[in-house]
Amino acid sequence: MNHKVTVVGAGRMASALASALFNKGFAPTVWNRTASKTEPLARLGLRVAPTLLDAINASDIIIVNILNYHAAQQLLEHPEIESALRGKVLVQLTTGTPDEARHMESWAQPRGILYFEGAILSYPMNIGKPETVVLYSGPEEIFNHVKPVLLAFGGNAVLVGHEIGQASALDIAIMASFCVNTMFGFLYGYIVCEAEKISITQYMQFVKSLMPAVEEVLNDMSVKLQQKDYTGNQASLEAWSVAPRELVAWCSQHGVDHAMITPQLSLFENAFKAGKAQADFSYFYEVLKKGVH
Repeated sequence: MNHKVTVVGAGRMASALASALFNKGFAPTVWNRTASKTEPLARLGLRVAPTLLDAINASDIIIVNILNYHAAQQLLEHPEIESALRGKVLVQLTTGTPDEARHMESWAQPRGILYFEGAILSYPMNIGKPETVVLYSGPEEIFNHVKPVLLAFGGNAVLVGHEIGQASALDIAIMASFCVNTMFGFLYGYIVCEAEKISITQYMQFVKSLMPAVEEVLNDMSVKLQQKDYTGNQASLEAWSVAPRELVAWCSQHGVDHAMITPQLSLFENAFKAGKAQADFSYFYEVLKKGVH
């Protein structure tokens, strides 16, 4: 392997990244502020740098995966570190926002640092697998240059766009769909089935069977959003509102926290006040974006 790679960080995800590089034939250097966290990597045969400066000097590609962007800035924004990074590729794989990505790019560019962004759509246990998706954004020439390294983290290395904040933006969008709704919704469903003595196996069977229908609904909603056509020709907001009302009522009766659901009822009320009770679910785009009251 021609590239020399350093991984800054030794948490669960950073350790998985460093291990994946090692397993793919690279000889990564690792560094972490708390040195004891690097001990499992050292036992695998990875080189542990004594200082951050030594870690950066050891490689031409620097991977950063630590707690947050603020912590990254505290580590990197020092004259000797900035000087050592000049001319090198800095790949930021710390979770953050598009604005944070743009801020770091504005710091890196005038210092001659080749800055690149990434967002990992995976648990640490899946790092290195062919199906694992990692989103990237930034200059295409940097992406192509470091792609052999990036493919060590997951076979699905996707360049979202050239604008540096786009990987973080898509990550937020996907997590909004998956985490905010799907995972909490699954937990509510599990609680209901458990309390009502419905087999969890049966619950899972129905959840899986509904996936194609969910995909169809989302495709339809995507078309409506692009056309700004909120005609409720399948199910109106009035009809959709029944489910969260029933869930809140059930939770209240069984002492289950319904804090995730109650605000949804307020959104329905806002739409109804706007005279959109018969509109399609896609109308909530207007409610959310414009704050319709």
